Amino acid sequence: MTDLTTTAKRRLEELVSFFGINAEVSAALTDEGIMLDITTSPDTPRLIGFHGETLRAIEFLMNQIIKRTDGDSPRVSVDVAGYKLQRRELLEKEAREAAERVTAAGAEEELRPMNPAERRIVHMALRELPGITTESRGVDRERRIVILPAE
Repeated sequence: MTDLTTTAKRRLEELVSFFGINAEVSAALTDEGIMLDITTSPDTPRLIGFHGETLRAIEFLMNQIIKRTDGDSPRVSVDVAGYKLQRRELLEKEAREAAERVTAAGAEEELRPMNPAERRIVHMALRELPGITTESRGVDRERRIVILPAE
């Protein structure tokens, strides 16, 4: 583990302690950046928050902290008990089901509003499916993906 990865792990443990939670954090340096995972605890829902909002805020703070330590640092990704993976799989499944409905009906379908990371997951999941295209519409918290039949 690099010094920066060790620093990120330590800083996340300190940050989580402000919630009054003593959590175990695992850290790894991958091609995608520094991956930090907080293991399951009774306080897992508090760390994830409503639709992952608290988790995204923690990840944002960790990126800011590590960037101040080293301006050339890799991106920091924070997960809690595999929440992000489960969320990704659910979004991909919902997107594929909506794409099937669009293909069958030949009419566009709007998905619920999503944050930028969730929209990216959906766009990526559907980008190579034949017969459909995707686009984002709306602004701010109301921005959503629309799945359209290909022309």
